[in-house]
Parts: sequence; structure tokens; C-alpha cells
Amino acid sequence: MRKVAQTDVGGLAEGIAFSPNGQYLYVGNFVEGTMDILRRDGDTLTKVGSFALPGQPVAMRGSTP
Repeated sequence: MRKVAQTDVGGLAEGIAFSPNGQYLYVGNFVEGTMDILRRDGDTLTKVGSFALPGQPVAMRGSTP
């Protein structure tokens, strides 16, 4: 395993999960009550979206491709 990229997300990132194909990363932000969506393209992470959650993202589950 190696670090390939770094980016800013919302306050108090609380949970993360990769999409099944490993191209997207979902990050729950406790302070804002939002979910950020990041796309991985080689060694680059790009924020492609964010949406409000009905509460704080206290738990997240992902699966291994």
C-alpha cells in the first residue's frame, strides 16, 4: 500500500469507503453533515460532488472489489 494523493474534505471526516471498482471515494463529514464524493484518476483525487445527509455520518460500510 502507498499514498497516492491527498485532498481537503469537510470537518471531522468520520467514515470513508471506496466504490467497488476503486475509482470513487466517499467521505462522511461530521461537522457539515455531508458526504463528499471524490474520483480517483491515477494519482489524483478530484471532488466531484457532495450531498447533505439527514444526520451525521456516524457509520459507513464498504466492500472489497
